[in-house]
Amino acid sequence: MSKIEFSFLFFSDVRKDVSDREKYDFMRDITLFGDRAGFSAVYIPERHFSEFGSIYANSAIMASHLIPQTKNIRFRTAGVSLPLHHPAEVVEWWAMNDILSGGRVDLGFGSGWNKADFIFAPQNYDNRKQICLDQIPVIQKLWRGESVTFSGADGKDYPITVYPRPHQKELNVWLLGTSDDTYIAAGKLGYNIFTMLQGISLDGIAKKVKLYREARSGAGFDADSGIFSLMLHTFVHPDKDRIISAVEKPFKEYIKSSLDPHLAAGLEKESAGMRDGRAITAEEKEKIIDYAFQRYFGTAALFGNVEQASAIVDKAIQAGVNDIACLVDFGMDYDTVRDSLPHLQQLVKRFRPTSA
Repeated sequence: MSKIEFSFLFFSDVRKDVSDREKYDFMRDITLFGDRAGFSAVYIPERHFSEFGSIYANSAIMASHLIPQTKNIRFRTAGVSLPLHHPAEVVEWWAMNDILSGGRVDLGFGSGWNKADFIFAPQNYDNRKQICLDQIPVIQKLWRGESVTFSGADGKDYPITVYPRPHQKELNVWLLGTSDDTYIAAGKLGYNIFTMLQGISLDGIAKKVKLYREARSGAGFDADSGIFSLMLHTFVHPDKDRIISAVEKPFKEYIKSSLDPHLAAGLEKESAGMRDGRAITAEEKEKIIDYAFQRYFGTAALFGNVEQASAIVDKAIQAGVNDIACLVDFGMDYDTVRDSLPHLQQLVKRFRPTSA
């Protein structure tokens, strides 16, 4: 059986009927479960100034809360919006977490997209993608303990070495994105990749994996050693009616909350004929939501019993994915998710027989 890792991703949690503290407690419970059940990592996002993901304003703080409660699971960012931060600041935060966790930190980076976020660095918005790619090597140098020169307030250059020194000598890097250019860039630079099924199927993701592996090989890296991480919405349960009742309303609300970025990323192109240069109507928006739900539910999520979910995992493996990031915080009732975890653990055991 081909090897595949399982992780958790926390991304949004748009529920308004629970407190932020309950959301943090839920994240803790899922992370502790993953730590016991053989999950490889928990991916933590960075979100600003929106109810969509507002509890994840600083992923380093979130990790520092969870690290002392865990023993095995790795902490990854999905991701740090690098153009919003000074690279030395990012290394300082995460070096501390790397020490506290005994070397269980990996960092994923993205360029950011929301204009409001760039009040932190307004000058970086237009060139954000290139800034992200340019600063990752700087972060890697600082992580290794190399000195990097930065300009100070007086216009003079200051050689900077970051302290404290992290536990790991080398940093594992993920690049976030959904475009072909991102897959190719990650491969050429020897990074791992984190992506999602935006506008494509699992069959389509195989072409993206091929682009990534070929780019790695062409740049002199081992084509097979890079980690291709794919986010999948997840709810594994033996009762189909229970799945539909648990998933449909919150998942549609989740889609509605994230509709604008989905449209910007190309979902409207998949919904043929939805737009012709005008604003979409409420009726068209509902059609997009219904379409997205039906597509995700049937073919692009881990929704179903263990056998059905296993078929999706097999398809992901065939496509070349080697890490599935299970997204469970998209609005479902927390106790319902907690009660379903033994079924998810059965799925993990099927593909990782040595899991707890």
